[in-house]
Amino acid sequence: MKNRLFLFGLFLLVLPVFLAYQEGEKKIKIVDKKIDWGFKNVSKRSIDAIIIHSTYNTLSVDSFSVDSVLKQFENCGVSSHYLIDRNGIIYRLVNEKNIAYHAGVSSLPDGRVNVNSTSIGIEIITTLNTSPTEKQYESAAALVKDIKTRYAIKYIKGHNEIAPERKTDPWNFDWIKFNSLIQ
Repeated sequence: MKNRLFLFGLFLLVLPVFLAYQEGEKKIKIVDKKIDWGFKNVSKRSIDAIIIHSTYNTLSVDSFSVDSVLKQFENCGVSSHYLIDRNGIIYRLVNEKNIAYHAGVSSLPDGRVNVNSTSIGIEIITTLNTSPTEKQYESAAALVKDIKTRYAIKYIKGHNEIAPERKTDPWNFDWIKFNSLIQ
């Protein structure tokens, strides 16, 4: 009887730690902010790449305004699947099953073109002169890890790596830090 009481007491001590661990393992929080431009509805596609981008609002004083960035995307007819703001909030703009227009003329290391059709695009709001925040790195890493649970990801590349003649983003991105976070 004493052993059972001891085990029950031990269980009560360990339970909050176990529950806290389970809480930390829950799906990441994503805010739906669906748009109606810059993508194509498709019934099925094979996804094996994630492309990291940088963006900011060039049209007004607040470079980091999510709504202004989206207005810019709308004006250009482009989008990514996800957008991460300076506070690390992840916005889903386009469902992963759909083709978002984020990569433009580009190619993957294996020579495949039409990168949009096989990739998920993640935009991080930062400027040419600022780096991503710690919260953005954490959110981007959590999002990539989450995506990797659904798809066999072969490539995680910067926009500059798939379109080196045209693009320089993600700007000021610490790939060593990011790669350590996604392990």
